[in-house]
Amino acid sequence: MILKLVFAFLLGQSAQAKIILPELLAKQAVNNIRFLSQDGKFTYYQKRSGSLLFSSNYKVAELIKGQIGTQYTLIGTPARKKIVVMQNENFHTFYSIRSREKIFLLDFGGTNPKEVGMGSAAALHLNDSWLSYYDYYSKVLSFENTTNAALKFSLKLNNRINPYFTPQVVMSDDNTVYYTDLGENGAVGLLEFKRNTGKAELIFKATTPMVKAEICLHNDYLVMGLFGLNFSKNGASITRAALPLSDFKKRETIYTSSTNDFGQLVCDFSKDYITFIKNFGSNDQISTDLVDLNPSNKEIKMLSEMKTITSVINMDGTLLALDKGKYYIVKGTIDYKNIDSLKALPPSGASEAIKQIDKELGNE
Repeated sequence: MILKLVFAFLLGQSAQAKIILPELLAKQAVNNIRFLSQDGKFTYYQKRSGSLLFSSNYKVAELIKGQIGTQYTLIGTPARKKIVVMQNENFHTFYSIRSREKIFLLDFGGTNPKEVGMGSAAALHLNDSWLSYYDYYSKVLSFENTTNAALKFSLKLNNRINPYFTPQVVMSDDNTVYYTDLGENGAVGLLEFKRNTGKAELIFKATTPMVKAEICLHNDYLVMGLFGLNFSKNGASITRAALPLSDFKKRETIYTSSTNDFGQLVCDFSKDYITFIKNFGSNDQISTDLVDLNPSNKEIKMLSEMKTITSVINMDGTLLALDKGKYYIVKGTIDYKNIDSLKALPPSGASEAIKQIDKELGNE
């Protein structure tokens, strides 16, 4: 696979210059790429045939084989020790987030996936030492140690009102889990679970069911974002509390807004900033863009001016924004010059390598 990036630079020299983000482009469809390493040395991608493949140094290996149209999701963290693979073979036949997916675990940059369970919303915790995933049907949140599969535990959610509710989950240490659940009236709550006691304590409960809660860890803080839903007038807020947690009620408010932001907190990209999607319009006329929030001085910095950004992804140190089906590079330190470079091969070798890759990708 030969990747190329089209770069666009800021236009004009004035302070009012529009922010133009470079688009991520590739020889094959960008939507087939599931994970691209920061140094550009390897890529995981999927094919319509249902396979997940690994490409590195002009060599291609098939990792997992599924049915035609199988969709894969790959998840990594800054620890760069493990990668979670979620395989959805019913992506085009069962249109629901409740679909159970096969969950595999890979060493970072590895080619030997290990199946660990079935569920959704998989995540890695504590420098990739723990894996969590959720089952919408049993309402069980499962945890498994990534180096010792014998270390397992699970939590049963209380939620009885919303079958599509997806819990937010973080682990601050090996003994402590923070997760969200729904109360009897549908309002979201935040709970603290201690493994050594097997007990969960409610530390926060929203006053209305018309807000969603997101949690993440940023440096030594537990961060919580509350974002109003639909056309409600609840607005948005982001707060943080120092860890280990003593009293969550005394948390610090670092951001508020009168409009309902999209959220999607990214807390693992920078030590200085928390990134999220802010609504610069109104609750009736939405205008969404990426911003950086500095928790220290509470200042907001715009990262885009597209007005319709719907998703943000931290892919191995590269921050990507999704807008109208295209991926844009917001920031990162990836060495674009070395991505699938042909300089390591003589012209004849390069030509043969390209032909082989094209054959593997089905481009011939």
